[in-house]
Amino acid sequence: MEVERSDVYFAGRLIQWGLQPNAIPFNEPEYMELVDRFIDRLAFRATVREVAEGLGLVVVHVSDRGIFLGTSEDSSFAMKPSEFRSGTSGEDRLLDGLVQIAIAATVYPRQRDLDEDSYEAKPPISVSEVDQMLRELSESARNRTGESDLSNEQLQQGIQEAWRVYESRPAVRKLKSGQHAKDSAHGLIQKHLQLLANQGCFTIVGSKGESSFRPTLRYQLLVKELAATELYRQFLDLSDPHADDDLRSSDATFAEDSHA
Repeated sequence: MEVERSDVYFAGRLIQWGLQPNAIPFNEPEYMELVDRFIDRLAFRATVREVAEGLGLVVVHVSDRGIFLGTSEDSSFAMKPSEFRSGTSGEDRLLDGLVQIAIAATVYPRQRDLDEDSYEAKPPISVSEVDQMLRELSESARNRTGESDLSNEQLQQGIQEAWRVYESRPAVRKLKSGQHAKDSAHGLIQKHLQLLANQGCFTIVGSKGESSFRPTLRYQLLVKELAATELYRQFLDLSDPHADDDLRSSDATFAEDSHA
């Protein structure tokens, strides 16, 4: 006798699919059926969000491309610094945050780039491009010392310290195997891009020479969440003098849509 499953069971199944970053609804009939169920049934959407919240997860977006999940700070699914590197020092933590933000700024240097149609494939980026972005931003930050609009002085000091630490690292140092040394700037960027690729945020393009990384819809959605942070706004401001205008325009559009 077949047991009739409840919405809670199917919510758990949908969330499980969402925890598999490389799963695609078009290739998985059950996954597609559950996505359709989420889109069509209000009660099921509420159940999915409630189950996700209980697991320390956040439903960021659901479409025929899949369910995209984020994590709360105390979630057991959230990656901890110790899982990324052992013996993490204060300087390492500064660099990890700096590189992650720089990768996002390389893919989406302006707010309007981030807001473009999610179905349009973004061009791949390379380790060298992220390194160049970081060094250009570092120079811009030095040139604008004392002119920043940052209201949080501690945040500004943290950014300046991160620049100093990054610039003290050798840009390129390769091992006999041809791989980037982990203590080089390129080695650190490569490690972060590979981590994001493992999480389904990038696909690796090319196999000879330096690989490129093409951002996925999952990454765009997660960066949209990041775009609300003050640190990302400061990076955009350094890379594009008109970034604040873009952000204000985007915020105004959102406000108009919310009241429509």
